[in-house]
Amino acid sequence: MEAFKNVVKKINNILGVLFPCILFLALFFSFVVTVAYRYLANKSVVWGNEVAILAYMWIMFFGCGKAMENDEHVVFSLVYDVVSPFVKMVMKLVYNAVLAIFMVICFPPCMKALIASTQITGVLKVPYTVVFAPFFWMMLNIIVYSIINIKKALDEYKASGSEGSKEASV
Repeated sequence: MEAFKNVVKKINNILGVLFPCILFLALFFSFVVTVAYRYLANKSVVWGNEVAILAYMWIMFFGCGKAMENDEHVVFSLVYDVVSPFVKMVMKLVYNAVLAIFMVICFPPCMKALIASTQITGVLKVPYTVVFAPFFWMMLNIIVYSIINIKKALDEYKASGSEGSKEASV
């Protein structure tokens, strides 16, 4: 089981860190080439914008799972920071459960739509099935990490409850 976890972690590190870094370089390179050609050579590079858009999409799709794994996604915690540990646990449970349920519900129709798609990108002629395939990696990561975060929320609440009772008895 430990070997399986290590393999999964390596795959997630490659797809969640290394691949987005490489894609960022592609995005940056296409941006520089586009700007340089536009202002230095007075020519338009038609593929540059599409490469940048596709790279950005894939960075987001692949990086989302890593952000959830590290619990580094954007949150607005004004209310969350001032509530009791029990309410924090309930908020985490509800948030992660709703997120996982929505992703599970959306997965089949999204997959069906992607498989049925015959569209291609305008310049590079890349099929949408390739362009949006990483979306399913993102959905899978959201489902898995939402379930993991539910377990973490329960464990954190249990730990905070036991620490609170220890402090009260001292």
